[in-house]
Amino acid sequence: MDGVAMDGMAVAVGLCAATCIWTAGGASRAEMREMLDGWLDAVLRLRGAVNRGMGALMHSLEPVQPETTLGEVAEMVDMVRLGLTAGLSFDAALDLYCEHRSSGLATELAHARMRWRAGAATRGDALHEVAAALGVRALESFAVAVEEAMELGAPLADALEAQGRECRRAHRARVERAIERAPVKILIPTGTLILPALLLSIMGPLMAAGGMI
Repeated sequence: MDGVAMDGMAVAVGLCAATCIWTAGGASRAEMREMLDGWLDAVLRLRGAVNRGMGALMHSLEPVQPETTLGEVAEMVDMVRLGLTAGLSFDAALDLYCEHRSSGLATELAHARMRWRAGAATRGDALHEVAAALGVRALESFAVAVEEAMELGAPLADALEAQGRECRRAHRARVERAIERAPVKILIPTGTLILPALLLSIMGPLMAAGGMI
């Protein structure tokens, strides 16, 4: 039901209510007008609140793209390196990764691959755009390594091996920092929820036995 229909129904209900009151002799015309004005104002406020609530609900239902982690980048680099070691070209090795993964990184790389195959962008520019879109600095290094290897004819597998090792090390360090911060975060619910309940369970019987409560 659209907004015009809702407003029409609301006005109709208000007119019926006001007519019933006026017919029964419970209100004058001025009081009826004031009543209708208040009714319409309440309807408009209600409609605005419903629209805001529906907008917030639809926004919350929108799919959220998960953040690309260094672990995913390291996995992609290793798969491409293994493909190159097995004799595949860079594009074929990247195809292998995109076909077997459904992450945001794989989707962005698949779009970038389509762009440079269609001639809409160079391979280096498309990879740099992927790094900018996902906001992962390690992908910038990946794009630079691929670009230099394609231009200079340098062995790409060796560069990717070092880069994958560095990505795994950085990902491990980030996970360790998150684990170290976990006890500090646990203190918040412990102090606000568990300790008051514990004190209440200890002090409650004592206070009841002493006649304080």
